[in-house]
Amino acid sequence: MLKKFLVAAAAAAMVMGPAAVAQADDIVRVVENTVTIPVASGGFPGRAAAQASCPPGETRTGGGASVIAGNSHAERYLLHSTQPISGEAWWAFATNTDTTNPGTLKVYAICARVVSTPTLTTPISS
Repeated sequence: MLKKFLVAAAAAAMVMGPAAVAQADDIVRVVENTVTIPVASGGFPGRAAAQASCPPGETRTGGGASVIAGNSHAERYLLHSTQPISGEAWWAFATNTDTTNPGTLKVYAICARVVSTPTLTTPISS
């Protein structure tokens, strides 16, 4: 029985040929945005907010953020919030208590474009 099934599957593959394979149009990408977290001034920490947005036609599926310390102690640079926001974007907020070295805030959005109806072509009979 298994032999007959494999022969039938092979015959169908030969008849349909490579033209019957659906094209993969799905895309998953990471979009990022980087901003500088300014130095602390007047007794207040430097503050920065940033967002990364998915291109039109793509859906945000996740995201995140990271803080990169300047030439100072890492505990002076804090990531306070990272969350999805409306409009297929991801947002983050960070502060810097160092008075001489700026830091960096990177925010990421994971975006996907999924084809809901794949294109399937069939061979042309001759």
